This record gives sequence, structure tokens and C-alpha cells, in this order.
Amino acid sequence: MKIIFICTKSITYNTFLKSQGDYFLKKGFDVEVACSDVENLNIKNNFRYKINFPKKILHLFNLISYIKIYRQIYKLIKKNPKAIFYLHTPVASHLFRSFTFFRKLKIIYFVHGFRFTSKTNPLKSFLFKTIEKILSFKTDIFITINNDDYNYAQFKLQKNKLCYKINGVGLDLKAKNFKKEISNKNRIKKILVIAAYKKEKGYFEILKVAEMLKNKRIKIDCYGYGNYKKLNSIKIDKKLNNISFKKFDINLDNKIKKYDIMLHLSQREGLPVSVMQSLSAGLPVICYNIRGNNDLIINKLNGYFVNSYEDVPNIIYYLNLEKKVFNKARISAYKSINKNFLRQKINLSIFNIIKKYSKQ
Repeated sequence: MKIIFICTKSITYNTFLKSQGDYFLKKGFDVEVACSDVENLNIKNNFRYKINFPKKILHLFNLISYIKIYRQIYKLIKKNPKAIFYLHTPVASHLFRSFTFFRKLKIIYFVHGFRFTSKTNPLKSFLFKTIEKILSFKTDIFITINNDDYNYAQFKLQKNKLCYKINGVGLDLKAKNFKKEISNKNRIKKILVIAAYKKEKGYFEILKVAEMLKNKRIKIDCYGYGNYKKLNSIKIDKKLNNISFKKFDINLDNKIKKYDIMLHLSQREGLPVSVMQSLSAGLPVICYNIRGNNDLIINKLNGYFVNSYEDVPNIIYYLNLEKKVFNKARISAYKSINKNFLRQKINLSIFNIIKKYSKQ
């Protein structure tokens, strides 16, 4: 059986899906990956296929490019008519299903987060819900990673579709991680941020938090993909020496434990890996009460929900005063990530879903 990963850019496969691809290969599946920048794929074989999916918003309006995309998709499915097409990321999944709408294919959609939430603009929400409703006719299985998306896919889309919920893409944790003890800390000195450098990830609000904390000897370190020049310019203009912007570090797992708390002011999530990583290292998380976050965070237990960035300093001051509360939150954070979040276990669950589907 051949399974073809479809995603907009290689970064999705390299960062989140490679473990699944390697696992499927070990289990005897043929695995290929199709994306827009195949030259950057971190795979050992040559089973890669280029589809020029739009990489930026402006590219979405280049109508001529869709002719090339259609031809590339047509060539791929003609060569692999019996393969399972395993879709990831909204742009790639929307275009692939749209351009193959009248073809009989096996399609699984791994929903990293629908483009709408309860907080989305009503018009925008209606648009994306309509798109998903139409494209659900061309989707055999939905794999979701949070309660909101699971409930929507199960009850609002096609009723005869199979829908599963798993704990995201999982974490690469060892058994010893579940046995270690969390040592006490006296106060919050270092705040961690892990998110792509995009507006919706809350970075302009994080800069305002840094401004509010600049005289409190508290450092904020940000790690992410993308361009942070604009953010750094604001930092320089406002003379904020307590915040830094760094490129994403593949060895970040070893550094997370050096931080005291995580700040996550993203406006839309699926099931954030960064939050899971931080919790597993004993870092309580300050975030908004949104889809994905509220699947992982229990307010005032392993983290704190805020209504505004203005609430963040008060929570930090409170935890610095109440050391017992802070350390109790750290223990709760660590304990909230159990073996159900292991990448190996999630890979097995997805493999079983695909294996069962392939026999139909």
C-alpha cells in the first residue's frame, strides 16, 4: 500500500510528520511526499513530488498558477490511482480536494486545525465552513486533534464519514520522562515563547508584555520560524532589552527546562506542540482560552487563561509572591502530559486507522 503525504511546504513534514512517515515505512507502506519545496524535504529516498502550492497570501491570487497546480496533481493521481492521499495543511488540502473533486480517490484529511473557531469573524467563519462542507464529500476520513474540531467534523460534516481524535502529532518522550521529579524554583526569571513569527501568534502583544516587564529583571526568549525583522525593529525602537527573537532550534527540547514558564498568546490553534513540550518539562502556560489550548490547560492548575495581554504581568507577579502555588503548577504541568501523548503511540494509532481503511 502506498501513502502520499500532501502538504503545502516541507517544513510541515520535516517538523511534525517525518516520524509518521518513517513509522509507516517500517510497517511496510510505500511513502511519498508532495509539497511545494521538495528540495528541502528531510527524507532519505527520492520519493518526493513537487506541487507548486501557494506559499504566501499574494500567491493565492495568481490564477495562472492554478493551471500548473492542477496539472501536477493530475499527473500524481494518474501515476498513483490506488494510493491513499494523506492531506495536511489547509491550502494543500483544499486545493487537492477541489482539483480531484470528480475523481474517485482514497483521501484522509489530518486536520491540524480548521480555519474557523468560535472567535472567528462570522463572515470568514461562514466561508471556511462552507468550503469544508463541500470538500467533505471528497474526504473519507477526518483525523482531528482537539475536541472542537472533532465535534464539528463528526456532527456538522457528512454523517457517514469516519472521524477520529488523537493527541496531535505527539512528543518524542522517553519512559524516564514520566518518572523524573520537578525541583522547586523560587521565582519566574525566564519566559519562553515558541511560535512561528506570524501576527496571529500574538507577537505584537508579547512585545507589549515585554514593555510592561522591562524593569522587573524578567527575560523573554522567543523561538520560531519566519521573519522577525519587524518585531526586532519594534524592540530596538522601544529599547526593550528583556526580549530576544531567535530562529527555531531543533534542539529546543534540551533548553526548555531552563525556563520557568511559557507565554503563548496565539489566537488560533489546533493542538499546539509547543504547549505540550513546555508542559512535559514542567512549565506552566499562560495563554488564551481557545480551541487546542483548552484541551491541554486547566485554568489555575497547570496554567492560566488570560483575557488580554495586560493580565500577564499580574499573573507573573502573583506566582512570584506565591512560590508554593507556582511550584504546584509546575508539578501539575509536568503530570498533565502522560503516555497518551507519546509520538510512538500516536503513530501506531494512525497506522491502525490507515491499515483498516486500506482493506476496505
